[in-house]
Amino acid sequence: MRKTIKIVAPAAALSLAVFLQGCTQEDAVETPARNIVQLAEDLYRIQDDTHFTIALVTPEGIILGDPLNADAAMWMREEFEARFGVPVRYVLFSHSHWDHAAGARVFDDTATLIGHANYPSVVADAIATFPIQVTLVDSNGDQRLDREEASGDLATAFDEYDTDGDGFLNGGEILADVMMPEVLYDERATIALGGKTVELIHPGPNHSTDAAVLFFPEQRAIYGVDFLNVKRLALGFPGTGTLDEWIHSLKTVEALDFDIVSPGHSSTGTKADFIAYRQFFEDLRAVVTEAVESGATLEDLLASDALAEYGDLPNYDPQRNRNIEDAYGLMTQ
Repeated sequence: MRKTIKIVAPAAALSLAVFLQGCTQEDAVETPARNIVQLAEDLYRIQDDTHFTIALVTPEGIILGDPLNADAAMWMREEFEARFGVPVRYVLFSHSHWDHAAGARVFDDTATLIGHANYPSVVADAIATFPIQVTLVDSNGDQRLDREEASGDLATAFDEYDTDGDGFLNGGEILADVMMPEVLYDERATIALGGKTVELIHPGPNHSTDAAVLFFPEQRAIYGVDFLNVKRLALGFPGTGTLDEWIHSLKTVEALDFDIVSPGHSSTGTKADFIAYRQFFEDLRAVVTEAVESGATLEDLLASDALAEYGDLPNYDPQRNRNIEDAYGLMTQ
């Protein structure tokens, strides 16, 4: 079987709880827990509760985005075999956070795992300290989770994660199932299989420093996670990035030629929806900059009508205040 990985040189030299809170009731309850929906020719969106991934089916195998968690990965493997009759040949990580990456072992016998060059160091740092996307539910700040702090998969499978049986989850236990990529890239990589291609693009730091967007040129579609959403306010801001870095990342993605946006959380959308999402960050930067320069306090800004034009979005409450708080903190720290 012919498999091609082309590493392309540059043209010029957060928490699961936050995501669950940011999803609408329609996202979390009314839609099926697991589903596979066709987005375009040979391109499929896969849902596992509030997490989504993407798969491009070719005659020679499947190019899969994030493997999600082990249970979801096992379900995907069975569904792929039943529907398409070909194995997963590539797993393309959007980033290394455990809730999107922990299912890779299910496909490791048939697939090549590919991630950004920062992926190993991000995982090492998270093990040594604590996964950044879990810190927001670490209410006492001791860099470990007890049963009352744990949410989502960490709550339902707490005893399985707690391998040393001490009643707490540390970074190493949370990330135990996150495998290292077998192939790393810096700025861009092109994956070719069965006459189809996918481009991995690192847009710079945002929610994480190893973030990637998957671009499907023939299907005119993109897939991105945590830093990339449409039809709602940001859920994973700021992560490890600054407001300027988020805007730079979004503009880098916006320059791609696409029609379909498939986020790792929430609903799909169009390029116009994506542009509106990027514009929110521009507006957020403008109102917070003006407040800081005028001497307004955070409380003053929160009590104002700033960003009220986004009030019809489903997660305006509480994300409007959270985004303002985080942006104000970044500009005044």
